[in-house]
Amino acid sequence: MKYRLNWPMSCRSRFWWRYSENSASRLIKSEGKGMKLHYYPGCTLKEKTTNLDESTYAAMKMLGYELVEPENWTCCGAEFPLNEEKIVGLAAPARILRQVEMEGGDKVVTACAFCFNVLKQTHIALLNDPLKQKRINAYLKDDIRIDPVTKERTTDFPEYRGDVQVLHLLEFIQKEIGYEKVRSLIRRDLGNLRAAPYYGCRLLRPKGETGIDEPDDPSIFEEFLESIGIGVVDFPFKQECCGSYLSVSLPDAASEVSYRILRSAKLNGADMVVLSCPLCYYNLDRRQDRIREKFLEFTGMPVLFFTQILAWALGVEAEILGLDQHFFDPRPVLGITDKAEVAS
Repeated sequence: MKYRLNWPMSCRSRFWWRYSENSASRLIKSEGKGMKLHYYPGCTLKEKTTNLDESTYAAMKMLGYELVEPENWTCCGAEFPLNEEKIVGLAAPARILRQVEMEGGDKVVTACAFCFNVLKQTHIALLNDPLKQKRINAYLKDDIRIDPVTKERTTDFPEYRGDVQVLHLLEFIQKEIGYEKVRSLIRRDLGNLRAAPYYGCRLLRPKGETGIDEPDDPSIFEEFLESIGIGVVDFPFKQECCGSYLSVSLPDAASEVSYRILRSAKLNGADMVVLSCPLCYYNLDRRQDRIREKFLEFTGMPVLFFTQILAWALGVEAEILGLDQHFFDPRPVLGITDKAEVAS
């Protein structure tokens, strides 16, 4: 049986309006002459943590890149389907990758660990199983897109070939830009700061599939922080899960594991935690009110997204980074006393 990918109105209305809005913002951001790079932000960065998304655009612009989002992108599904028989769960991420192919891209980057995990595993699953790719293309063949404004229907789409490389932005910075270039562009001295790099549970696993680094002894995050001039703190909870979606169903359990991570970072001398997942950011920063209610001795800890600290080191103005949207204000530890502070 074939399923027509005529996305339901709940899904279409959620994402079509967002794309229309972002078209205008992308025109503003594309005034520069940086190299174009396909960028998949994902739902959380674009809707719930817009400050992290804006910092990603700002940082990459300083590094010479113009981020371009695939047209009409939708949610990747957030979780890679483990049931190999129900491959319809691969349709959404495969559709995103196909769109990048249609736009002439050979790679796509994302700053979200969850989105990276899903897109990368989907790419590998289809690349290694021609039959599975054929079945997915049967789904995608019946894709229908309806513009909510003009009501115009688009139905003729090419097959997904599997030619798009999926990279997390940390990986792209390491492999495509290089730490030497990053160091040469640093405009703020952050040598007095010590950061705890938090990998979480999705950036490195499953082993051998995401390919970003060695799960048992990773160093990519540490090398990234060192390249922007920050001291690195090693701590034993840097790969522990923050509680993930338990923050919805079992908030106390999520608060407890998040507390252990933050406490460990602080006990090991960190001034801040730096991470690469918007869900981890939500649990570790925006739920610190619940953590402090449960663990009275905990006084709080600054938590920053990796593109925020990168953009700050590169000289981006503080107000662009949305630091005021954090539960625990990171501006004091960064030495920011004026909202309009700019690079010296």
